[in-house]
Amino acid sequence: MLSILDISLNVSILYFMAHESVGNNIKEIRTKQGMTQAELAGLVRVARVSIISIEKGHFIPTIETALRISKALGVPIEQIFWLQEENP
Repeated sequence: MLSILDISLNVSILYFMAHESVGNNIKEIRTKQGMTQAELAGLVRVARVSIISIEKGHFIPTIETALRISKALGVPIEQIFWLQEENP
């Protein structure tokens, strides 16, 4: 049986891996378009804090959310997200 410490450690590892494995340039695209985090969040149907976490690389969005971000920004998904080893 896993303890709370084991679960917390596993979540921390996943958080670190998310931060290190996928990059994005949502903030750059969004600000060039004059869009706020709140506006993007509304179009994507997520909380503003989710957009903040995704922009900072603290959270990798689901495929559905990533596609909604792409649609809301009018930019192909591969121009928004990339694997860190592929730096654009």
